[in-house]
Amino acid sequence: MILRCLAVDDEPFALEILRDFVARVPFLRMEAACLDPLEALALIQQAHPDILFLDIEMPEISGLRMAEVVKSPPYIIFTTAYSEYAVEGFNLSALDYLLKPYSFERFLKAVTKAREAIRLQQQITAPLQEQDCIIIKTGYQNLRVNLSDILFVEAMDNYVRIFTPLKTHTTLMSMKAIVELLPHIRFVRIHKSFIINIQKITTFTREQVSIGKKQLPVGRAYSSQFLEIMKSQT
Repeated sequence: MILRCLAVDDEPFALEILRDFVARVPFLRMEAACLDPLEALALIQQAHPDILFLDIEMPEISGLRMAEVVKSPPYIIFTTAYSEYAVEGFNLSALDYLLKPYSFERFLKAVTKAREAIRLQQQITAPLQEQDCIIIKTGYQNLRVNLSDILFVEAMDNYVRIFTPLKTHTTLMSMKAIVELLPHIRFVRIHKSFIINIQKITTFTREQVSIGKKQLPVGRAYSSQFLEIMKSQT
């Protein structure tokens, strides 16, 4: 998933820093960088960026005012040298607030937060797809596995086991690879070792999920996102 970015700042040096930082992150692409906030307002409606980097103190219109007037705003990350705007910025539902001069590590933390927020939004709002499948390699054969048959996936070293009602398939694949292969709108990772099919859940709590008679743990790092997704289902 590539996230499209648009930056607005009346300082050329600040825009150069943003261009450099964006270029260093594989999942980001800079669509435009604007010195003129009024010009940027038109570009935002044309480019429909996923992330909008906004300076606050600018001539003609401030970043705070821009955030108020943009229709269907993207995720906003304010970039400013003035900490006193932080509260007002978050009141406008800004995703993050970068205080200049900020490091690349702090920038990366902010855009990673944006990526996770967008993934969660896609999981909540996208319709479920029917009659689809994945292709995995078992031994010397390629096997078609219907997504609707998958109960859950378990990681085992360099292999994953895919559990269905009738059979368990083992394939040489990393957990990261199977996460990317399975559609996020139907499957959610609940633990470093488990991915589950949302539609197959029987009962759940913050710590545990039941799929039929099988009980699986929910890791602390995954519980908040899991509960948000389950909340959206109801």
